[in-house]
Amino acid sequence: MELSSHSQSGARLDGVRVLVVDDEILIALDIEATLTEAGAHVVSLCITLAEALSGATLPNISAATLDIRLGRDTSEAVAMLLSERGIPFLFYSGQRLPDEIRHQWPFGSLVVKPAEPRQLVDAVAALLR
Repeated sequence: MELSSHSQSGARLDGVRVLVVDDEILIALDIEATLTEAGAHVVSLCITLAEALSGATLPNISAATLDIRLGRDTSEAVAMLLSERGIPFLFYSGQRLPDEIRHQWPFGSLVVKPAEPRQLVDAVAALLR
């Protein structure tokens, strides 16, 4: 699936600073290309839990996309850190949310992989409304 050909989207993310967390580098790069094409700036592209925890502390993050599974870990600790900082995020995954994550964030957004580029861009834009 190629996310980067997103020109059908009406949503724009001009000036939005996004943290991208996905343990599959090709998918992470596609997410980055999609969001960049929509006008966003990807502040950090993280493929491990350690990178994601570090990235989640960066200043001026507008929003984040989190894969649920990061190898053997989950992104739950990253979601917790972002929540504490008041930074909106969505889960972007091919899996359903594990119970502990669903209970922690009952109204959390889940975009199911593979998604059309405009679907991902629109979901990130919705976080900022």
